[in-house]
Amino acid sequence: MSNQPFPPKSVGSNHNHLQSERMISSMAAPHQLPNFAAATANGYHPRPQMTTAAYPSASASNTNNTPQQANSTSSATEFSLSAYIAALEDPNPFQPLAPQPIDLNNFKGLKFVTLDPFMIETRKIYDAISGTFRWEMCETQDDRCLNFIRDECPNKRVFLISSGGLGKEIIPKIHDLPQLYAVYIFCSDIKFHLPWANKYSKIRVVCNDDDRHLLPRLAVDVAQANIDWGNALLQKGNRDKAKEKFESALKNLNEHAKKPDPAMIKQVTNKLAECK
Repeated sequence: MSNQPFPPKSVGSNHNHLQSERMISSMAAPHQLPNFAAATANGYHPRPQMTTAAYPSASASNTNNTPQQANSTSSATEFSLSAYIAALEDPNPFQPLAPQPIDLNNFKGLKFVTLDPFMIETRKIYDAISGTFRWEMCETQDDRCLNFIRDECPNKRVFLISSGGLGKEIIPKIHDLPQLYAVYIFCSDIKFHLPWANKYSKIRVVCNDDDRHLLPRLAVDVAQANIDWGNALLQKGNRDKAKEKFESALKNLNEHAKKPDPAMIKQVTNKLAECK
C-alpha cells in the first residue's frame, strides 16, 4: 500500500536483509565491471550515463572466440567481478554524491521508494536513516513506480531501492528524471546485474548484503542530501531548520555510515557551528 510502513518481520525468518529475486547467472563483458569498483574510491563522483552502444553484449563479443579466447574472457570477467567485490569491502570511507544546490522555492523534500515487496528485519535502520517510515511501497509494479516518481515527485529528491530484475526494466525509463537522486540495486546475483547497472551513473551500489553495503551508502547519500538542504536553509537565514538538517546528517554519518569520511564529518560540524 502506498505510503505505508515497511511490513512487519516474518515470523521464523532467518533473513537479515532485503528479500531479492534469484536471477540466472550470465557472463558479462569484462571491461564493464571495473567501472563500478571505483565507486568506493576516494574522490569518486558518478560518471555521465553512457549509451548501450558503448557496451557490446557478451554474446556478440564472444561469437567468434576460440576456446582459448573464451577461457581468457571468462578469467578476465571473474577477475573483474572479484575486483568489484573487493571494492565493496574497501576500508576507505564511502564517498557521497557531489553537492547539488537546492532551490527552496521549489524543493519539497526527500522521498524514499522501493520497487520490491521486500521484508526487512532491520526496518528500523531504514526508517532511522531516511528519517521516515513513510516509504512508497510499489510492490513490483514498475508502471506505478514510474508514474509516482515522474508525476508525484517533481520537486523532491527520490531515493530508490530495487531488485535487480525490476531495476533493469525501470531504470532506463526514469534515470534521467532530475528528481531521481540515487538508486540502490539489491540482488542475489551481482555478476548478472552489474553489467547493465554500470551504464547508469545514479546507481550507487549493486549488492546482495544490505547491512554491509547498501545501508551505509544510503546513510552517506541521505546525509549529503541533508547537508545540501541545510546549506540552502542557512543561506536563507533559517538557522534552526538548517541545524536540524545538519544534525540529521551527522547522526547518519556517526551511527549508520560504518566508515564515515572524517572530512565529511568535519564539514557538518563546521556547519553546525554556523547555526549557533
